[in-house]
Amino acid sequence: PYKEVTFSSVEEALKFAQPYREKFIEFLGLLHEKQLTEIKIDRSEMGYIRELGDMLLRVAYHESVHTGQLLDYLRTAKVKRPIIWD
Repeated sequence: PYKEVTFSSVEEALKFAQPYREKFIEFLGLLHEKQLTEIKIDRSEMGYIRELGDMLLRVAYHESVHTGQLLDYLRTAKVKRPIIWD
C-alpha cells in the first residue's frame, strides 16, 4: 500500500510512521490477557501456528535484530549516527 511513498529525511519517515505506531500501541493496550493465548496466528503455510502473545514478542525481537544489523552497517561504513542504542 505504500509503493508511492518516499522520504527525503528521517524526520519525514518518522512523521509518516507516528500515527501507525500510536494505533498499534493503542491496540496493544486494548488486548486482554486471555486474548494473548487464545488468539492464534495461523502461518501454517510457513510451518507454524502461534499464540498472539508469542507472535507479538517475536515481532519486537525481530525488529530489534534488524535495528542492530543496521547499526552495525552504519558503524562499518563509519557513518555518523545518533547515539540512541549504543
